[in-house]
Amino acid sequence: MLATTPPPLSSTGPDRPPWWIYLLLPLLHFASVKLTLLCAVTPETEAVVWLPNAVLLAALLRYQGQRGWAMAALTTSSDVLATTSAFPLGSSVMLGLVNLAEVLLAYGLMRRMHVSRGLQRIEDFGKFIAAGPIVAALLAALLASAILLHMDAGITTPYLALVRVWWFGDALGLLIYTPLLLSFSGPVHAPPTRCTLLDGTIVLLGVALAWLVFSAEQGEVGGVSVTPDLLLPPVLYLAVRFGIRWTALAVALISLATAWVLTTGHQPFGAVDVHLEIVRAQEFIFTLCTVGIGFAILLTELKTHERGLEDKVRERTQALEASNARLAELSATDGLTGIANRRRFDEVLASEWSRATRSGQPLALVMLDVDFFKPYNDHYGHLAGDDCLRHVARVLAAQLHRGGDLVARYGGEEFVLLAWVRDAADARHIAETARLALVALALPHAASPLGTVTASLGVALHVPTVGETSDLLVQQADLALYQAKAGGRNQTVLYGAGSRTPAEPDPGPGA
Repeated sequence: MLATTPPPLSSTGPDRPPWWIYLLLPLLHFASVKLTLLCAVTPETEAVVWLPNAVLLAALLRYQGQRGWAMAALTTSSDVLATTSAFPLGSSVMLGLVNLAEVLLAYGLMRRMHVSRGLQRIEDFGKFIAAGPIVAALLAALLASAILLHMDAGITTPYLALVRVWWFGDALGLLIYTPLLLSFSGPVHAPPTRCTLLDGTIVLLGVALAWLVFSAEQGEVGGVSVTPDLLLPPVLYLAVRFGIRWTALAVALISLATAWVLTTGHQPFGAVDVHLEIVRAQEFIFTLCTVGIGFAILLTELKTHERGLEDKVRERTQALEASNARLAELSATDGLTGIANRRRFDEVLASEWSRATRSGQPLALVMLDVDFFKPYNDHYGHLAGDDCLRHVARVLAAQLHRGGDLVARYGGEEFVLLAWVRDAADARHIAETARLALVALALPHAASPLGTVTASLGVALHVPTVGETSDLLVQQADLALYQAKAGGRNQTVLYGAGSRTPAEPDPGPGA
């Protein structure tokens, strides 16, 4: 049964059981048997709960059946060894094998239903209840009761009554102990909740209430009924605040305490027949487990789902922001040269002009026009013309040294460079450095009388004042560029440096 290959119990691969598991497993199983015999078996030898079967089931779920044969052999040996004090050896062996069959059947059904190995979902918890406490425990009870009546003639309990005792005890043991062991053996999926003063107060009140309930005689204190049902609200509070791990621990402690007080004759459910009292105790434990643990699992699942949605929203928000940033970059970038476009230049100029108005610092604008670009395109072709413009853009971009500086394609073969400078000499130096760098490239231009690609540059420098607009700076740089072209091209002209605007018309950007 352990060698079959149905779908895995979880999406993650199984962990290989470490070596110490083979030491811990039989010890934990043996201690669970002794604990059950000590505090959960009544003087009438009726087991309120039977914990040990959950040890093997939790191990099979945790490690997804890996080395299951070894774990099964160890727990079955422990089962036989621990119960020889209560049953003859033959009966212990047969009952140990029944317990093993119960666990293997529960595990096989859960594996076929694709139950997660940590019972992290409320759907998995429901499948676990159906496969283990209901189906597997019932079939084991039917078989074990028949074995007991056949091998022990001293048992006078009717068969169906014996089935009920075995079924309910095994079912509750699986229900109490399996989630507890899984929660403490697996990873914590949610960060631990910090304990507040309110948390501590409620926990202390819950402990005090538990002491009052389990120390009461016949379920009353001073004539007031104090049944274990009063402990359900504190358990639900634990489920809300601290999740499955501590809720499962609280459920296990309350369940064992309920079973123990029955064995001592305190009658926490009132002065009723012992068999009815056991039924009431089992009903309470079943309610406590399903409501408390189920509620904790449901809340954990909802919180995990909420965190998953938050992560997805965060990822999509980041992707949207990146996409918007990319679109904004594309809308502000010239597709051919990769530098800023005219739209971006207009935005930055308006912003920097306002800042210069407030600070009183000079703002410089360099306008560049590639000399004889139309003949270049006609001679070399438009693809070569595009490459030429990209070379010019790189030359200008190399002159950017300050955070507020900007290079943009103004239109056609015209470029602009906006920069913060100290004075006119600094502004002219930036422009002249760019012109010389372009000359140094020595890009061939057979259609130019200069033989290589050159450019004419106009430079304007101005300290804005309130009421002036940035159009003033553009007009000044354009006039300086006109003078550079009219003066023979391949030169830099600073506006207002003694040059006079020629009267002849502009030869146009293609000249």
